[in-house]
Amino acid sequence: MVYTHRRLIAAAKCLLVLPLLPLGAAAASVSASAQDAPAAPSAAPAKKKKADRNDAYSPPAEQRTYLQPLGAPAGSPGGGGSTWGQPNPDSVQPDPGRGGQSGQQNGVVRGAILPGVEKDDLAPVMSEDGSGLPYELWGGMDVAALEKLISTIEIPPRSPVLHDLWKRLITSPSPGTTNANFAALRLEALYRSGLAREAAAEIAKQGGNDSPLLVTLQARNELASGHSDKACELVAKSATLKGNIPARLKGQSILMAGYCSAIQDDKSSAGLAADLAREEGVETSPGLEALDALAINSKPRYSPVKQITLLDYRIAERVGGLPHKTVLEKGEPALLVSLASDHSTPADLGMPSTEAAARLNALTPEQLAGIYRVNAEQVPADDLLAGRGPQGASRRAALFRAAEDERTPMRKARLIRTFLDDAKHEGLGMIGAQMIAPTTAQLRPAPEIVWFAETGVEIGLASGKFNMARDWIAVADQGGGPGLGHWRALIDIADAKEPDRGRSFAALETYAANGRFPSAALYRLTTVLEALDYLVPIPLWDAANRTPQPTSGYLPETGVLTELQVASKKQEFGHTVLLVMKALGPNGAQDANLIALGDSIRALKRAGLEADARRLGLEALLPSWPRTETN
Repeated sequence: MVYTHRRLIAAAKCLLVLPLLPLGAAAASVSASAQDAPAAPSAAPAKKKKADRNDAYSPPAEQRTYLQPLGAPAGSPGGGGSTWGQPNPDSVQPDPGRGGQSGQQNGVVRGAILPGVEKDDLAPVMSEDGSGLPYELWGGMDVAALEKLISTIEIPPRSPVLHDLWKRLITSPSPGTTNANFAALRLEALYRSGLAREAAAEIAKQGGNDSPLLVTLQARNELASGHSDKACELVAKSATLKGNIPARLKGQSILMAGYCSAIQDDKSSAGLAADLAREEGVETSPGLEALDALAINSKPRYSPVKQITLLDYRIAERVGGLPHKTVLEKGEPALLVSLASDHSTPADLGMPSTEAAARLNALTPEQLAGIYRVNAEQVPADDLLAGRGPQGASRRAALFRAAEDERTPMRKARLIRTFLDDAKHEGLGMIGAQMIAPTTAQLRPAPEIVWFAETGVEIGLASGKFNMARDWIAVADQGGGPGLGHWRALIDIADAKEPDRGRSFAALETYAANGRFPSAALYRLTTVLEALDYLVPIPLWDAANRTPQPTSGYLPETGVLTELQVASKKQEFGHTVLLVMKALGPNGAQDANLIALGDSIRALKRAGLEADARRLGLEALLPSWPRTETN
């Protein structure tokens, strides 16, 4: 097909302009004021409160139940009546037989408030689409408010837990949010998250062949998939359709027309596209500068930029390309995913871009594992264990494949441990543990490999395979070496289905008393416990208060934590999740300030997302959890 690029570009220039769809980079963090921050768990309880808590320690150590939700119902330790954990006969119970009737679910009529029951106290009506999210996701927000909030947060979240929650949120259908502006916002968010395939599937569902907006978004997705010819066909089509597209996408459409000119070696049209893009407000970028250079047949001189887009990279390819180091450091998620899945990507860029995309959560652990399998060199296990063979990403891929293929338990355990250590060193610890979990499940916990028990527990926790973690703890307890009882406490925190909650915390007291917990880790532990409504054992408070409370970590600007508290009390689920992402900052729970961490966990739990709140607590604690490191 031959394109008349001057006509395409002129047509693009004539498109009407809608208000800008502002999905820019995340706003810089500002220190929160004291009035916005709730009291941190720094000071030990008052003496009277301490005496009350000590009353709960009367049973023998092996029978203690230290932690229970604050404000436990009658029948809990210290109360009377029905047994804690059992239904309260005075409460309203859902009628499962009426869940399928029109206008109601789980026996509760939507919008109805029962006498004597506050709206905020009602359990949310859960969706039946398997997402684990409530039926009404975007209550309390209109498109403008949602657009404004999304423009201020890092997408995709660097936190694996928040990314999973974000992906479920943005891909789940929600009643009342089917207008065109909301659809465009969702598609833009999916693309920014590196989820071009999911965005393409959403466009296909909407059948937007006559919408210039959806055709433009489809063209961008085809470019991300490596289909340049199809992308250019769609760019040509969008210029002939009647309708409006947002100004930001209009500029990208003109740049895509310039890219199509570049691949057809139409230099004058490429230069014209660059001029028109600037008129539409497109800021200086490698793609824009590459079109300028192509128009005058010169070598481009690139200005420093915060981010390199997929379109920038593809245009720059026409004039020699960009330095690989810069691409890996500044490439947007969609670009990194495209490079990871494109067989034409240079070898020294392909595997590193794959891992860079995984660090941004733009690739799932399963996708990264699949790419490792396909690209891994076959290297003898002994060479890998001795440090010989390929290095960098190629070494991790070879270790992963060797661990999967190995049949000897001892050597398999060593390969798994080596792979996980290497992955942690490259910032892929949680992802690596999730990738290697199916292989670890093939190992039968046994005294002969008891040295591997702690690694097995860690992999089980990171992957949500809590029974695997318990099995390895049991082997360690029988092996005569250092026990792993403190890991049981972490399972207690992470597993929302734990039946004997709070019976594993005696080991934490021992660890704290012996100075095995770094002070920062101990404060994070007490913060997580309080946020999950546990009663923190007095010895942990005492140990924490021997050192100053950490004040480092990311804090959002004034007002965010207050807004988060209000949204979670109203059970505005989408609003709550986005505010948690904003409150924790670009690096998630691991680097958040204790105040923001505690408030975020409380908000998710209050909004009905307790399993996610517990996983977020695990994410905050796992990297600094005390390890015995027996070998």
